[in-house]
Parts: sequence; C-alpha cells; structure tokens
Amino acid sequence: MGLSRRSYLLIAALVLGLLGIAYATSRSGAHQGPDDATGPGDCARVRGPRPADDAPRLVLGSHGYATESPRGGAVRFTIEARLLPGARPLTLDAPFARGAVSVRFCAPRGGAVMAEATGLSPVSVQGVPAATPGGAIRLTRGQEAYLTVELPPSAIREGVTKEDLMASRPLRSNEAADYPVLVLTFADPHLKHPLVALSYEPDPGVEV
Repeated sequence: MGLSRRSYLLIAALVLGLLGIAYATSRSGAHQGPDDATGPGDCARVRGPRPADDAPRLVLGSHGYATESPRGGAVRFTIEARLLPGARPLTLDAPFARGAVSVRFCAPRGGAVMAEATGLSPVSVQGVPAATPGGAIRLTRGQEAYLTVELPPSAIREGVTKEDLMASRPLRSNEAADYPVLVLTFADPHLKHPLVALSYEPDPGVEV
C-alpha cells in the first residue's frame, strides 16, 4: 500500500528540518576568520605619525610564528623592532621597555581588530646601554636598541588564528593592502608621544 500525500509532506518536512540543523551545526563550528573578528580598538583610523628626520623612531623588523626549536615545542608569535634615538640623545626608563610595548593587528583595509595586547615587555633586547646610576638608559646618535616581544595567545581574538595574522585576503595576494596591518607602539615617560610603527600604510589621504 502506498503512502498518502500527507505522509509524503511529513517526510519532506522532517528531511528539511534535519538538513537545517546540520547546516547550523556546521556553521557554528566553522572557522570564522579575520572578517568576523570582534573586540575593542579602532582599526578604521590607524596611521603612524610622521616624525622628523632627526626625531626618535620605531622601526619594525620581522614578525611571525614558529616553534621554539627545529624539533618542535610550543608555537610562539614574535615581533622584532629597533629603536633609533634620532639626532639628540634619548633618555628612557630602566629596565628598557618594561611594560612599554603595545601590539595590534587589524584586518586588511580597515577591518576589525584581529589581535591586541598592551603593557608588553621584551623577551629579548640587544644594543641597550647599561643604566645610569640614576636608573635611566641613554641612547645617543648612531646607537640602535633592538627588542623582541611575544604576542600572548590570549591577545588573538576568537575565530582568528596565528595563520590569519600572516595571511592575505584574498589568499596569496601580491597586494600589501590585502594583508593584516601590524601596529606596534612604544611608550616611555621621557617621550612626548608614543612611537608607532606600522607594517603597512595606505596612500596619503586614506585612513586605514
């Protein structure tokens, strides 16, 4: 005996309901990616200051993630930079850069905050002179202080991975504007304004 029309409708409704549940479950467990990242911070107006040629400046080096050793271990995301004092001697607090560094990653083209951390201290430094008896560090022209900070895993927003912080949107793009923007900030009581370095700045007149 065949099924009635009502039975067919009930079966169809049941199948559609199961498909809807399956789709919702797959979406909730899917990787969101940087476009869906949320959190405090304003990535719509990120622009580094334009210091004078003879002023102190912060210069970004390399950044990325790697295991602690070639044999494996914990994965660490590090950022390297160097501090140039400018034409005049630069006095800084000692210990050098303790709690002085902030890091922010912004999604490409003014997108959401992907990762953010403040009050970081370097995990390693080079070229930093010994502190004076008064507890200060003095950098003179021609000297460069190198620092490396580590991005804490807790700084990365939900739905974002370490890989996302290095990946373009779209993937494998040759355009610098398609990659996340790293904003590194160095603050010290002896500086009138924090020093800021960006991995990418847009053309003049466009705020990222």
